Amino acid sequence: MRRALLAIAIVVPVVAALIWVVWFSPWLSVARVEVSVASTSEVAGPLPEEEIRVIANVAPGTPLLRVPTGDIEARIAALPQVRSVTVSRAWPDAIVIDVLRRDPVALVAVASGYDLVDEDGVVMRTVPSVVTGVPLVRASGDGVVAAVTVAREVPAWLSERVDEIEATTRNNVTLRLRNGSTVMWGSAGDTAFKAEVLQTLLQVKAQRYDVSAPGVPATSDESVSPLPLMVE
Repeated sequence: MRRALLAIAIVVPVVAALIWVVWFSPWLSVARVEVSVASTSEVAGPLPEEEIRVIANVAPGTPLLRVPTGDIEARIAALPQVRSVTVSRAWPDAIVIDVLRRDPVALVAVASGYDLVDEDGVVMRTVPSVVTGVPLVRASGDGVVAAVTVAREVPAWLSERVDEIEATTRNNVTLRLRNGSTVMWGSAGDTAFKAEVLQTLLQVKAQRYDVSAPGVPATSDESVSPLPLMVE
């Protein structure tokens, strides 16, 4: 009995001391907040590290265990430019915030200007005028979804050549290249196959390329008039 009481007398103060150290003392408290924001296209616009720190709102001197990492993640994840965020503790005195940004794939005309959207169709920001670096979508209804899908899935070599993507329906997508040529793409499916076929067709100079049925592609010098800009 005496040994048990002695053990309790030793253990309880030790546990209490440990609790005080990690929960209340300044020894394991926040001295710095480290922020890392992954790079993306300049079209996406700025997302300064200082803005992330302000949103995180971690007070210096707060014990690390009392920092609500989940709440901080939720606040930062609410930013339209952010795809994902991780907030972690780096003992003994730091909070580390890693931010992964959304990548823009297209511009979609709206009443207030142009929505910059990512591969999931999430609006990252709205700009007043057309910006370079991503294709402009001229579409409405299901055509918007099809056009954004194509913008997301085409390989980088082709994306760099595309100026506009038109779609009157989900099965009637057209690419307008920066050199003035037109590509009849058809539906949003078979992207890899169509891109491979188109890469071969582009070795022949033409005004119009048709890979809507990639098994039987075609070229011609017939031009196609662009669609009027549709506003959602």
